[in-house]
Formats: sequence, C-alpha cells, structure tokens
Amino acid sequence: MKKKYIIIVVVTLLLSSGVWIAATVLARQYAAHILQSVEKQYNINIRYQSVSLKSFNSLLIKGVAIVPGNSGLLLYAQSFVIKANFRKSSFSGEDIQGIEIDELDVHYTPRAKGAKEYPDYASSVRRIFEKPLALLPYLPPYVLIRNIHLFYPDKEGEKQRFTISGVTVSDHRFTAEMPEWSCQGSYQEQTGKVALHLYTTKKQKKVTLPFVEDYIQATVRFDTLSIELQTKRERGGVQLVRGRAGVKGLSLHQASLSSDTISIGTGYIHYKLLVGRNFIEVDSSATRIRYKRLRFNPYVRVEKNNTWRIRAALDKRDFPANDLFASLPKGLFYNLDGMKVNGTFSYHFLLDVDMDQVKNLVFESELLPRNFRIIQYGNTDLRKMSVPFVHTIYNKGKVVRRFEVGNLNPYFRPLPAISRYLPVAILHGEDFAFYYHRGFYPEAFHKSLVENIEAGKFLRGASTLSMQVVKNVFLSPEKTMARKLEEILIVWLIENNRLTHKSRMFEVYMNIIEWGPNVYGITEASHFYFAKEPSALTLGECIFLAYIIPYPKYIQNHFDGLRLKYPYYEFFHDAVRRLVQRGFITAEDASHAHADVLFRGPVVEYLTR
Repeated sequence: MKKKYIIIVVVTLLLSSGVWIAATVLARQYAAHILQSVEKQYNINIRYQSVSLKSFNSLLIKGVAIVPGNSGLLLYAQSFVIKANFRKSSFSGEDIQGIEIDELDVHYTPRAKGAKEYPDYASSVRRIFEKPLALLPYLPPYVLIRNIHLFYPDKEGEKQRFTISGVTVSDHRFTAEMPEWSCQGSYQEQTGKVALHLYTTKKQKKVTLPFVEDYIQATVRFDTLSIELQTKRERGGVQLVRGRAGVKGLSLHQASLSSDTISIGTGYIHYKLLVGRNFIEVDSSATRIRYKRLRFNPYVRVEKNNTWRIRAALDKRDFPANDLFASLPKGLFYNLDGMKVNGTFSYHFLLDVDMDQVKNLVFESELLPRNFRIIQYGNTDLRKMSVPFVHTIYNKGKVVRRFEVGNLNPYFRPLPAISRYLPVAILHGEDFAFYYHRGFYPEAFHKSLVENIEAGKFLRGASTLSMQVVKNVFLSPEKTMARKLEEILIVWLIENNRLTHKSRMFEVYMNIIEWGPNVYGITEASHFYFAKEPSALTLGECIFLAYIIPYPKYIQNHFDGLRLKYPYYEFFHDAVRRLVQRGFITAEDASHAHADVLFRGPVVEYLTR
C-alpha cells in the first residue's frame, strides 16, 4: 500500500513536471512568435535574457531590450510579465490578458545630422496619432508599468533623467503618476479622440513642465492643463486636427522674456489645424482663444516649398479698451499695472513673408482707438515727462546717478539754449520723421525686419526717438522681450494721447542720454568734448555728437589717437548732404561745416592716457 502511494506521487510529479515543461516550451514558442511579429511589423530589434513561466497563466521575460531600426531610442525593461492562458493559446495578441513591466529605461539620442529636415507634415501627424491608435485593438485589457526612467541629453549634452512612478492603461483610460503630479487620459478607437489632463497632487505646489528648462532655459509651471484632440483625414491627403486646450495658474520664467516670473493665469483655446504635405494652417473660422477678458481668432499658415513662407493675420474690431489693460499678465508690464481706461480699440495685424523674396515682406500692425480716455494710471504716471522730474541712471542694475530734468538742475538746458544744429543732426542719425509720426515709423521697421531676416540675426533696430526716450525714462536697462513690449505700449499711450509734447520729449532726450563714459546730458557732453556751452556748438561738432549716440561707452573705438576713424567721415558727409536736401540747413551752413572738429575738453586726457 505504501509503495502504491509512492508510485502515485512520483507519477503525479512526473506528469506535473511534464506539463510544466510542455507549458514552458509552449510559452517560449508563444513569446518568440509574438516578439518576432512585433519586430517585423515595427522594424525594431528585440533582445531578451531569459523566458520562463511565472505561473500557468504568466510568462516572465527578463532583460528585454528594444532598439528601433531608424532611431536613437533604446528601451530596456528589467522584467516583462505577460498574462495569458498559454494552454489554449492561438499565438495571437488576443490571448494576452495583461502586461506588467518593471523598471523601464527609455534612452533618447537626437538624430544624427543629415537626417530628413522637412518631413511630410500630414504623414507625420498620421504616424503620431494613427499608429498608436491602431495599436489599441491589440492592447490587452490591462497594462501596468512601474518606474519609467526617461534619459535624455540636455542642451550641453549632459545626460538627464526624468522618472514616472507608474503608468496604468485599462478600459481605454490611462494614468501616469509622478512624484508631485498626476496625468490622466482617455482615448477612443472609433473617433481617434485623445484627452489628457495634468494636475498637481501637492497642495500649494504647481506642475513644472519637464524638459523645457534643459532646452530653452525656461521654467513653465501650472496648476492644471487639459488637452483634447481628434484627427481626421480630409481630401487631398490633408490631415485635420481639432480640439481644445485649457490651462490654469500658468507662470513662465525665461531670462530673455523677463527678469521676473510672468504670471499668465488662465486661458483656453478651441483650435482647428489643417496639416498638409508641406504646410500647417490655423483655421481662424474655427480657432478661438480666450485669455482673461480677451477673445480673438488668429490665422496662421506656415508653408515649406523651396523656402519657408509664413502668413499670419488677426483682426478684432471695437472691443472694450479696458479689456486689454485688465488682461496684461502680472510681471510683464509693471508701469501699466492697475491702469484703467474708457473707449474701444480695433486691432489689425498682418504678416506675410516669403524667405525667397524677403524684400516683398508685408507687415501691418495698427491699434486704432475710439473715444479712448485714461481714467486711472497704473504704477507710473505717464505724464511725468511734461513737468520737471527726477531721472535715475542705472549701470548693471545699480543706481549710479540721479538728477532733476528741469530748471533746478544747473546742467539742464531747454531747447532755446542748445545749438540749432544739434536737433537736426540727431534727427538725421536717429529719427528724421520724429515730428511727423506717432511714436512708430513703419518704413524703418519694415527695412529693419527685412535686413534682420536676410542676415539670419539681429543687425538693425527700428527704435524711434520716442521709443528711446520712453526706454530711458520709464524702463529698466535690461534687454528683454517684456521690456520691449511695455516700451511699445507706453509709446503708443503717450503719443496718441498727447501726454507729452514732441518738443518736450526731444528736450528730455538731449538732457538725459549718455554721450560718453559717465557723461549724461548735452551740457556734460558739450563740456567733455569741446569745453563750451551747448549753445555754442558748431554744425560739425553737432554731427559728431549725433554720430556717437549709439555707442557712448566705447568712444575710443571711433578714434585713432585724437583723430576720428574713416567711418565717421562717411557719416559726416552723408549727414551734411541729407540735411541740405531736407531743408534742415542751408547750402551756406554746409559750406562752413568741417569734419575735423577740434577736441578740447576732458576727452583729450581720456583718449591719450
């Protein structure tokens, strides 16, 4: 009897071992078949260390490495568990009930130079959206990935890591958990609709958008971000992408934009994009942007043939002017913060530039007021230039000088006390249309834009004398996009509302600008270079002073000893010729002008020491 039981136990063990071995062989064949089909279908190479049964319904694959055939992306999973009924398997993806992955490393290396630079945009959109959605029918009912580590090079080439604690995909929904924020989403196979929702999981903390800081040195934070999009193929191979997006509590810090963090707040967009083989277009009829009190419908089309062509347009008529000032982001327009106005605005913007014909560039930007009136100023009274005020000079963020721009300052000179040649010489060098425009000179801006685009870098500015005055009187010396935008808006307000008369602006300009190393205002400049009063300056001396305005800190670069270098003489003769042509000086004035001016002031010691 004892032997009988022993035989039964042994036979049972042998049968179980046989079944286990058979199941293992079957499972390995299953794994090999599935992996080979995936390799073939997606042009990738899959390697693994070992395959074994974890249970009769679970297959464990260790050390799985995936290398795409045409990319620098490498995926490595420490363990890969496939849950399926291997005894009844038909060797198809439909048998898989679930997948669990542990410690997934994703390594990204940018494509090597020489790769296709301008792809077929419509095809790219289809690959991005249609291929992942095509995988959905083959996904098992349940997918769990624990600890995803994304490795990527930053701008300096140093490897960085971003970790996602876990990703779960189940019933057409997915979630991703990070240390301080979470992502939830859903997808629909039939409609191709994808929804994404990012939000913080820590109180009084914001989501910090990854990767952005490493590549463009910007910190982007928000409370929540929601995105919905849907794709559809239209006639002619055009891909339609439409949806909506919204963000709450958005803030941005980027040094070239602003030295302060810009608090943008909440905004929403409903969009419709048309993506063709060589273009991307924002359909203004179905694209609506809402930001605070502002609502607008922009049009943009970017097209690539032999060269790029960019077209953009925005027209918004008769909207409350106060909506604009109430919607200005915090940290972007300090002087205007708190300003209140009455009336309405109409705004027109048009940009059309073909990189193959840059000289034919079209640029239009016009803000038209109606019944406009300022009823409350913000942090700064924009009328302050009309009366004596204290001007502050900064150098590298520190205050170096303060002085009054008015008669109590012994160095202040009103226009009648300045040589009549100096204003016309400055107008020639800086802004000949100053007395005729309202703060902006479209022709100069157009020319500047064309030259900068053709050169591929910033070569020429388009600042008017009005803009230079505003920059010096109201704004910090930092060179940021925020400061430039505030400068433009303040100039518009002053010029269009006649807050300061043109002659007073010019008077302020000549009494505050830098004319040399620690030399500010025309009185100091006249004494520094010529040891005389501004009223006694000659035409030649005034043309010299106009010549050095753009580079006052580096006057030694214009001299060879005490003699001016050749570019000055070219400037001098051109100035005299143009001043005569425009009627600013007479032919007799020109005949008495001399390019070789005599320097007598402290500048002699400065240049010869």
